Order: sequence, then structure tokens, then C-alpha cells
Amino acid sequence: MDDVRKLAEERAARPSSVPAGSSFESERQKQKAALVRQIDELDGSKIRKISAASEKAESNKTLRVAAYCRVSTDDIDQAISIELQMRQYKEKIKSNPDWKYAGTYVDNGFSGTNTAHRPGFLKLIEDARTGKIDMIITKAVSRFARNLLDCIGYIEELKNLDPPVRVFFEQENLDTGLQTSGIILFVLAMVAEEESHMKSEAMLLSLEWRFSRGRFLTPSLFGYDKIEIPDSYGGKRKMLQINQQQAQVVKWMYAALLNGSSTEEIAGVLTELQIPTGGRKKDGTLNTNWTSGGVVAIMRNERYCGDVLARKTYTPNFKDHKSRKNRGKKNKYYQPDHHDAIVTRAVWNASQRILNSRRYGHEGSYLPMRIIDKGILTGFISMNRSWAGFDAEDYYRASQIAMGLLDEELDADLENEYLPDSGHRIGCMIDDHGISQIARELTEAEQKIKDELSGNNQSSSDYEDNASVIRTFQVVSGDMFSRINEPVVRIGQKDISFNQSCTAKMKTSFAELLFNPVERMIVVRPCESSHPNAIEWNGKPKGASSLCRIIYESMNWDKEYTYRIPCQIMSFPIPDNTVKDILIFDLDNYIGRAVNKKDEIIIARNNQKIAEEQNDDARSFYYPPEDDDEPQELIEIAEQVKKELEINKKIFGIPAFKHTSAFRSIDGIGTWEEWLAPARPLDKSHRIDTSVIDSLMRDIKDNPPELPEEKTENIIETEG
Repeated sequence: MDDVRKLAEERAARPSSVPAGSSFESERQKQKAALVRQIDELDGSKIRKISAASEKAESNKTLRVAAYCRVSTDDIDQAISIELQMRQYKEKIKSNPDWKYAGTYVDNGFSGTNTAHRPGFLKLIEDARTGKIDMIITKAVSRFARNLLDCIGYIEELKNLDPPVRVFFEQENLDTGLQTSGIILFVLAMVAEEESHMKSEAMLLSLEWRFSRGRFLTPSLFGYDKIEIPDSYGGKRKMLQINQQQAQVVKWMYAALLNGSSTEEIAGVLTELQIPTGGRKKDGTLNTNWTSGGVVAIMRNERYCGDVLARKTYTPNFKDHKSRKNRGKKNKYYQPDHHDAIVTRAVWNASQRILNSRRYGHEGSYLPMRIIDKGILTGFISMNRSWAGFDAEDYYRASQIAMGLLDEELDADLENEYLPDSGHRIGCMIDDHGISQIARELTEAEQKIKDELSGNNQSSSDYEDNASVIRTFQVVSGDMFSRINEPVVRIGQKDISFNQSCTAKMKTSFAELLFNPVERMIVVRPCESSHPNAIEWNGKPKGASSLCRIIYESMNWDKEYTYRIPCQIMSFPIPDNTVKDILIFDLDNYIGRAVNKKDEIIIARNNQKIAEEQNDDARSFYYPPEDDDEPQELIEIAEQVKKELEINKKIFGIPAFKHTSAFRSIDGIGTWEEWLAPARPLDKSHRIDTSVIDSLMRDIKDNPPELPEEKTENIIETEG
């Protein structure tokens, strides 16, 4: 034992080259310790550095330096600013012996939030890509780009070029060639973008304030000159003054349209006469090439009848400056009789209705609204299958007035209505009561007036019962009208067709279709071929996109369905011992069928089977707090019913509604002559005498519009 102790003491006294605890180190730790010791013993005194060729040449290279200048507006102060920038940078670059002047790129009057719309900037980047520039000098990050992604993206692209292109921002003293510039540039670009956003919001608030107080923008407009007149506060305001020579052209355009000329024909005549459009081509020369779209743009501008509608478009994103049509996203502001008109409001309104109708294939001139204002068919409107000049609201309101449901004159001047938005009214602006809502049933107030006119007296409970009956429905099988001998009409989104039973019942060559949007009925009666709304009665489908649109909107029908309505036939004996027939269609008694939706019907049936199969496995339960109560299965009854109704609609058709006594009954009272009472026009045709149009054309040829002065702009200044 003493020998062992003696050996241990001798071993402890000897110095050890292995660190204490090394026996417990892992293999990985041993490798790291060995590597550290190896690095400590390395000697770099014998190593010689051979410099890279690019590094050696960089110090002696003459840099080709370009300047970029931008201002966002073209007012006098910023014009001076950009001129001073151009001179300063040119002198600064030329005074440096290591720099060579590569030109100055200028964007005068361009926003910094969208680089795609800055010709000078795009030319600068393109020249940098092709190796013409080594360095760019600009005033500040906000001058280069106010869009964070654009700014960082272009800087990275320039740095990655071979050789790389540096950008020096003078105000921030920032050189992108330095390694430390990245995070600083990112922060500055983000600040510049947010600053642009705040300016955009401030500008929108300013516009809102100005528009609400009648301070509208005054852009250049063909037919007008912009002038400044003193205001009552010692300043000046801009306004439109008629340019008589150009106004003659505008008057002729409207007159030609009202007389049946197409916008293509109008554009062709103006191009042939070399009338300047007021714009310029890309090469700076005057543009005398008129297009159909350019003619429509003039016809649609409400300023030609003296009105102003502000905020017809808006810009949802301040970065890309892309405008969108304002469909209620922003406030609109309208002021009638804002300045002198070139054409009357009657002419302008009629032109809007013609243009609206042309989109549905209407060819020709203006067609006035025709309505029956007395007798058995009071409130029925004679419809033209290709005329789309009036909206569903127009027909509904006219029918209400004729039936005595609105206390207004039926001869209310349609030609002088305010239709500033491409021929459409702006809601909550025209009158106190507005346009009555198109609904399935009459309101209680309307119903009481109607009952008084018809001599019926009902209690309030009767009105509630009637409304309840109207709101209820039953699902009817789709084969309800499958028999060929049943006279029916089929109404789709683009056409309307009466089956052979209908054409056989009413023996005539031409027919007139009458529509009452209040009572939701259609009456078809014989008419002469010369009638402006006559349709050929031969059983073939009639293209009627505009008419079908009115019916769909009035009935609030689903556009994914076509509708079949059964016919009620009224027969009348006449003196020559023959019988004449009139067809009546109750539009609330319909069957809706999916349009080419066979696959959807199959899917609906399959989904129904899957739901039934899963019913046993997929259930949810609720256990009440009382242990003795049985668990209740959770079923959303309303949701289940809704799903089943949707499936039934696709399989069997939309439920059929039926009229009650709340609606007027057409029971055959009256003579044949009373049923043929003509619908009278509410407004005139607006046709203009051809001699007036010829006189306007002679004035244009004898005294054509004066040409505007030439304008020149230098975007890029370079040497050599």
C-alpha cells in the first residue's frame, strides 16, 4: 500500500503537457483545439500578395459620370430649380479631372412614384446597362425614386452590372459603391416612399375640399379655350370659354350622331378634312387622325352641355398612378350649368341614349319612350328590342307616374334631365324621392293608391296577407311547360322567343310588345309593319339583349337562368265576324331553368347523395348540463333548407310565384279598340334637319379650327 501511494505522489509531482480534464474532451473538441494550435503556429511573413487586375486599374480609371434631375411639376419655381441643378452638375463633373461628363438626364413634370412613366430615367438606366455610364449623381434619394421597391431594385441592378455603376446622392452624402450604404439607402428609400404617400393623401384631401366647394379642375378641352378671369378676392381663376371654330366641329358631331351617323363615319369625315384633334403624335406633330373612341370621348363629356362631374375616375394606388372608373368608391361632385354650353342638354341627353343603345346593336337615330297613359293598359310601355337608351329605373318611374302612383307629370321633360354619368342618373341627387326601388310587390302606400283608383277597399291586415302570399312560393317541376301545345314565351339574357303555339294563337304578321314594370306583366298585341317597335311575328327567336336586360333588372332575375312564362289569351270578336287575340304574360308566374347547366345539375344531385351518405357518420351533438337529458343532434335547419332549395332550383327550376288580388286583374273588360290604344311618345325624336347639318359642315370647311402652337421639350442633354 505504501508503494502505491509513493508512485502516485511521484506522478503528481511530474509536469504534464496535457490540460487538466482533457481526458473528458469529445473528439470534436480535440479537433478544434488542434486546429487552434495549428493556426497559432502559421507564419505569413513569406507570403506575397498579387493584386487583382481590376483593383489595380480602378484607381487610375476615368469615370464617366452622368447627372439625373427631376421635378414633379412644371411650375415656374421648379423650372428654375431644375435649370440650376443641370448647370451645377455639369460644372461639377467637368471640373473633376478624374471624371468625364456623360450627359444630364431630365424628367420635367414627372412624379417619382412610378419609374415606368419617366422617359429620362428609363433612358438613364438603359445607357447604364449598355456600359455608357460608370457613375450617376442626383440630388437626393427622393429625386431618384419615391417607390421603395423601384429604388432598391434599380440600385441593386446597377451594382450588379459588369462593371458596376455607382449612384451618389448629394443631399444624403451617400455613395452606393460603399459597403455600408445598403441599410442606410433602404431606410432613406422607405422614408421617401412614405413621404410620397403622405403627399398623395394630402392632395386627395385638398381635391375633396375643392370639389365640395365648386373649385373644379379645368383641363384642356376641344371646343374650349382656358382663360383666367379676376375673382372677387383679388386673385384669378381659370374657366372655359367657347372657341367658336372648334365649337362648330363639336356641334356638327352631335348633329350627325342624332341623325343616325355612326362614330366611325364621323371620325372618317373629320380625318378627311384634316381637323386637328387637339393632341399630338409621338413625334410632336399635330394629330389629325380621328378615331371612333376619340369621337365617343367627346360625346360622353358632360362639359359640352355646360355641366361638370368631378371624380369620374380615381387612383387607388399612389405608386402606379393607374386610374380606375369611380363606381362609388369615392365621392362624386356635380354642378349643372357651370359654364357656357356648346350643345343643349336635350341634345346631349339624346346623344348619351343613342351611344348607350349602340352597344346593343341599335342602328339609327333616337327612339322616344312610348307609354299608354289612359284606358285598360295604363302604365304599359311599348318596348323596342334593340333600344337601350333608357334604364329599368326610367321605365319603372314612367309607369308609376302613368298609373298615379307618383304625383308627377307624365310629360316631365325627359330631354332636360340631368344625366352626367354617361347618360345615367347619379343616385340621391336628382330629386327628393329618388328613384323608387324595383321590388316584387308594391309598397303598402302604393297599394292603397292603386286600390283607390280601382275602387277596392282593403284593411291593413289584408295588405299584410297579400304581401305574405306574394313572398311564399312552391317548387314546381320543370316539366310544367314541357307540352308543345302550351303557349309560352322564353326569355334569356340575349333573346326572347315565343313558341309556335303563341304565333298560332295570335294571327298577325307583326306584333308590339308592351311591358309594365310595376305590375310585372307583358302584353303582346298586333301592329302594323310601319310601327317603330314592330317585331316580326314568325315564331323565330328575336335578338333582344337590351330588352332582356331591362326585364331581368326589373324582375331581379338570376342571370344564370332562362325563364319560361305561360300565356293567358284574350279573345275579342270584331265586326267582320272574326276573332282577334291578345297575349298576356304574368312575369311572376315563371319557371327558371339553368342556362346550359347540365353538369351543375349532375353535380348538385351527386352532392345530395354524398350528403346523405355522410349523414350517418358526420354528426355533432350537444350534451345538456342535466345528465338525465338525452344528447341533442345539432342541425342548422335554416342552412339545410337553403342548400336543398339551391339544389332543387338547379334540378327543377326557380320557384313559381303567382299574383294575388293585390295586383290588377286583366279580365277582358273593354273593346278591341281600347286594347289597341296607341302608346304616345313622351319626348321627341331629336332629329336635326339635314340643311342645318350641311350648314355646319360648310362653316367648318370655310373656317377650320386654328392650329395650336408647336411645343418642343428637351428631355436629355448630352455632349458630342
